Parts: sequence; structure tokens; C-alpha cells
Amino acid sequence: MESNERYYRRRAAQELAAARRAVTAPAMQRRTAMAESFLRRLSELTGADETHRLDSETVQEFA
Repeated sequence: MESNERYYRRRAAQELAAARRAVTAPAMQRRTAMAESFLRRLSELTGADETHRLDSETVQEFA
């Protein structure tokens, strides 16, 4: 069975990847918000600040 830590890390990465592939700005924002939610849960679980993943996994901005 997958640990909570691994699940949250995997889901955050999946949501960030989906945000990069998003076709519309609202879709990108929803996916980024989901990634932030998973990273927040991961941070609560591990006690480490995982939000740097949002910066390192840059999401494309819509013009």
C-alpha cells in the first residue's frame, strides 16, 4: 500500500504536470490550486516546507 507521503507527493507532481498542459487559464488555475492543496498536506505530514516544488515546477502563464 502506498504511504500518504508518497501519495501526496505523486498527486502534487501530477497536478503540476496537468497545469503545464492546461489549455485554458481557468484549468491551469484549478490544477495549480489542487497541487498546492496536496503540497500543503504533504508539508503538514512531513513537517518540511514543500512549496518550493511550485517554484521549481514552473507553470506556464497565459498571456
